[in-house]
Amino acid sequence: MKNRGISIFIISTFVLLYLVVSIISTIHVIDFFEMTNPKWLSVFLAIAFEIGAAASLASIIVMDKMNKFIVWSLFFVLTAMQAIGNTYFAYTHLSDFSEWSDLFGLSEEEPIFQKRVLSVISGAILPLVSLGFIKALVDYIRPGSNKEKIEEKAEEIREEEKIEEFTELIESREEEIKEEKTENIDNTNKSRKLKDTIYYDLDPTKIT
Repeated sequence: MKNRGISIFIISTFVLLYLVVSIISTIHVIDFFEMTNPKWLSVFLAIAFEIGAAASLASIIVMDKMNKFIVWSLFFVLTAMQAIGNTYFAYTHLSDFSEWSDLFGLSEEEPIFQKRVLSVISGAILPLVSLGFIKALVDYIRPGSNKEKIEEKAEEIREEEKIEEFTELIESREEEIKEEKTENIDNTNKSRKLKDTIYYDLDPTKIT
């Protein structure tokens, strides 16, 4: 019960963190898509790209037998578009960043360069964080690794072998008991025959 509670807490935490970061990232990307699309269409595109990137990553992790080239390609394209959209949003909303530039020693650089660097750091990291939470969640809830599967299979085989040995032992013991019963029955029959023979020999009517 305790382990189940911990598992639910971990899964809920990962899901909550993903939802928070994902929603923020989606809102950021809307402004990027709005440059070439109507507002309502930009919203749908932003949501689709967020869900598509998460689905691509999850499929890469879980589906071992599929051809991953197309999925990897989609994953990189979707993630890159999200990173660009978040970077664009950060760039258009930057105002005063002089203190940040002083902190990291960029105050001597061109203001446009400072703005680009801060936009990339502030915006492009969001989709990576969001997808990182998805990967951690999938890794946590998916079945065990190949090594664990092999160990579980080996344990099952050992259990089956033990059951077979136990069954063979029971059958062998039953066979021994059956043989003992048969031997006892034979001995009983022999004793009865011997007794009958003795009675026959001692029967006065048979003595001449």
